[in-house]
Amino acid sequence: MPTKEENGLKKRFLPGKEEESVKNLPGFPKKILIDTQPPSSGTCAAHKALYAVAGVIGVLYLAFVLDKPSFQHYSNTFKFLGHVETAFQAMEKYSPFHEFMESDEDFIKRMKESEPSKGPGVRVMTKSELALYNGSPDSPGLYLAILGQVYDVSKGRDYYGPGGGYAFFSGKDGSRAFVSGQFDEEGLIDDTTGLSHGDYIGLKEWIEFYEKDYIRVGVVQGRYYTDQGDVTEQWKDLQKSISAAINDKDKQDVEKTVFPPCNVEWAKDKGSRFWCTNKSGGVTRKWVGVPRKLFYPGREERCACVRNTGSPSTDPGASSTRGDLDNPHLKEYAGCTSTAHECWLKD
Repeated sequence: MPTKEENGLKKRFLPGKEEESVKNLPGFPKKILIDTQPPSSGTCAAHKALYAVAGVIGVLYLAFVLDKPSFQHYSNTFKFLGHVETAFQAMEKYSPFHEFMESDEDFIKRMKESEPSKGPGVRVMTKSELALYNGSPDSPGLYLAILGQVYDVSKGRDYYGPGGGYAFFSGKDGSRAFVSGQFDEEGLIDDTTGLSHGDYIGLKEWIEFYEKDYIRVGVVQGRYYTDQGDVTEQWKDLQKSISAAINDKDKQDVEKTVFPPCNVEWAKDKGSRFWCTNKSGGVTRKWVGVPRKLFYPGREERCACVRNTGSPSTDPGASSTRGDLDNPHLKEYAGCTSTAHECWLKD
């Protein structure tokens, strides 16, 4: 093998190939090079197989979530999919994460499906029995009720126990006070009739909170549950009120997107100022719009920023380029030009 010496280091070389050091010659200690980096997972067959399986499971779960009836149909045909469907159903039932993606309609459905029904497994408490669970030294525990459902709040003793900031909720069903803020004897009642839609949404959110953070231990006999643990007509009426509130909220959200509230200010010497920008009423958009009065029967008028270019929101295929200006629920402010982005109104 031809060699040459350079700076005391002998090298071997072959014609047309790069020279390489000869390190095992006399005077040079032998060295062992150890590669401490693991092989790339992309080159590992086992890893590739795991990624492929995970990808298939992900695609199947997406199909299950998006179209459960069709997935069930195919699972009846293919035995393998039947086992997969069973696993996915168990995931949905016991996973705490699916509740974060739960729609309002799914919440109502889940609440109805989880109604305590007549049977020995449901504990039905009287109001006087519930009152004993106020967290005092001689009490059997620390419970509260909301909408007739009783929760053990012992782990929140600092809040619900004697001397706590929410101790007035303990040992009773004070549903109305959760949204009214009236924490005296007259306000801490279970009657929720006649509340606003926003209050019913608030009660729904409180139920979600207790279902997530505390353990439901039974129901209290009275307005919402019978002495056998069955739901009453008042409970059914309450669910209708919550459903109506959810529907109204959805409509208002859509309305707020189409007709965002104006920016508003008032000055004693100038009166009220209404003006539009591309972010008003908490709605960010690409257009600015012009101020208009928005009115519906039985509702108070409000200022809305109205899109004045493009096709109408209710008929995207229309030839009109006036945006939503022709909506019958809009009218101009007196003394304000039709194209102005700002209006001053004397009180």
